Amino acid sequence: MNMLFRCDRVPDIRKIAVLRANALGDFIFALPALEVLRVAYPEAEIVLLAKKWHANFLANRPGPVDRVIVVPVSKGVNEEPGLMENLAEQEQFFKDMNQERFGLAIQLHGGGRYSNPFLLRFGARMTVGLRTPDAVPLDRWLPYIYFQPEIIRYLEVVSLIGAKATVLEPRISVIKEDLVEARRVVPGQEKPLVALHPGASDPERRWPPEKFAAVGDALATAGNCGYLLVLQPCYGRYSHSFMSSPCRIMAPYMSSLWH
Repeated sequence: MNMLFRCDRVPDIRKIAVLRANALGDFIFALPALEVLRVAYPEAEIVLLAKKWHANFLANRPGPVDRVIVVPVSKGVNEEPGLMENLAEQEQFFKDMNQERFGLAIQLHGGGRYSNPFLLRFGARMTVGLRTPDAVPLDRWLPYIYFQPEIIRYLEVVSLIGAKATVLEPRISVIKEDLVEARRVVPGQEKPLVALHPGASDPERRWPPEKFAAVGDALATAGNCGYLLVLQPCYGRYSHSFMSSPCRIMAPYMSSLWH
């Protein structure tokens, strides 16, 4: 049943699983939804089901996520170059998830063709998320509309369980380790610095690199600042489009998140 119009808060929720095993930009777009979810369920533990880099990045970082559980390699959910699915590892993972006794399991991963069956194996009291026509339904779900602003998409999902959209801008707390790494990358930097993260896995949703360069140059000129690129290794080719920029101050930076 399509529970599109159900938006009441679910009572007696002590633990919430959120499936979002994607890359950096994907996580950033989901932050407002995670933040309003925390406001709606202040006493619940929010557990992010994600990649290893999420666990490293969110360790000891204040925010809406209390804990990260790394998802094993799984087709359509967590695919890693050069790694194959391990069925025994997957089975143990699902056993562990059932023992967590989640009150809510939320799919913020995508259209649900692979992620919805994956989520349903957690044994949660209620499942919530997105669905394409070929995906199995969850207890409360919204149709997955491909060309939709990501932040709005995930805010709409959590609104199905009573989380009101009071935040639109992603926010991340800066911790001591961030400052240490920043000084290593830009030692002695006195000017304000703008970080650009170009690239997208889907070519149809990928903004041309020259557009990012133009934005960086405009910001640098108007604000007397510099900018650097934060790239995943697979997007290294984009750096060449920035090399002629007169305002760029740093070589492309491959963040330790992906090491």
